[in-house]
Amino acid sequence: MPDGSITLGELASKYGCELIGDNETRVSKVSTLQDADRDSISFLANPAYRSLLTETKASAVILMKEDEQNCPCASLVCDDPYLVFSRISSMLDHSKSFHPEIHPTAIIHDDAIVPKSCNIQAGAFIAEGASLGESVYIGANSVIEKNAQIGDNSWIAPNVTVMNDCLIGNRTVIHSGVVIGGDGYGFSENEEQSWEKIPQVGSVTIGDDVEIGANTTIDRGALSNTIIGNGVKLDNLIMIAHNVVIGDHTAIVASTSIAGSSKIGKYCRISGQVGITGHVDIADHTTLTARTSVMKSISKSGVYSSNLFPHQESKDWQKNVAKFRRLKKSEGSNE
Repeated sequence: MPDGSITLGELASKYGCELIGDNETRVSKVSTLQDADRDSISFLANPAYRSLLTETKASAVILMKEDEQNCPCASLVCDDPYLVFSRISSMLDHSKSFHPEIHPTAIIHDDAIVPKSCNIQAGAFIAEGASLGESVYIGANSVIEKNAQIGDNSWIAPNVTVMNDCLIGNRTVIHSGVVIGGDGYGFSENEEQSWEKIPQVGSVTIGDDVEIGANTTIDRGALSNTIIGNGVKLDNLIMIAHNVVIGDHTAIVASTSIAGSSKIGKYCRISGQVGITGHVDIADHTTLTARTSVMKSISKSGVYSSNLFPHQESKDWQKNVAKFRRLKKSEGSNE
């Protein structure tokens, strides 16, 4: 068994599960049901995968009580297998562990603050006045510009750019290709119908426990700051414009774009390829389904959808889709 293993008894106690099996069985990794081996713990959260349970080679499976009788190995029984799997997976994941180190090719300004507990990889650049918290990892060729601040225990992948004066909270994870604090898209049309740039003098403030996916961009504010709340989770390839505010614990999926000065509430769920126009407010606990187009504010929490037309409550959108289908059938019968 590899180092870093843990007993099923310890897992059951830590995460409040009922253990059916040997307390002393050890696991060191998480795997899918079909790919698991004797070092693995797996999970069953979706009934569609029940057929894989009886053939798994895992040492243990996290599952609900109703599935325990069909499990060929030890089981951790709980009400929410996916959540428990997520927590165990995080505990067993050592991919972001590191030892303190500063690579000799890293460039760190004399006036930057870099604690000895940090790890700065090859080619990274830490500018004048920049400040890192304790146990921060900066990946190869990443750039932390003047007066930027990064909180404790944050992990910055290779090729990330954090522009001047941006503030990043504790335990933040930022993946490759992200640009934080680039200029917002601000131009004024003059008398000759050409464009004059409006200086973007605000910054970006990012809370604690935020994760930002690859190649996402978060523009700095024009005057006040762009703000990303605590616990926000951003997928890859998201564009967040200047002065946007995203409330705590909102999750946004890939290829969504949010135009300037819009405010997204707390605990929202925004699916892929959603477009949100500028200067709108979206209520807390709102869900936007994939490819929804938001053209006006949403003051009431709920599930909203659209495709050809601007957003509406999902139940109304589904009724309209059904009407369109009936119209098409009616047209076909008259041909």
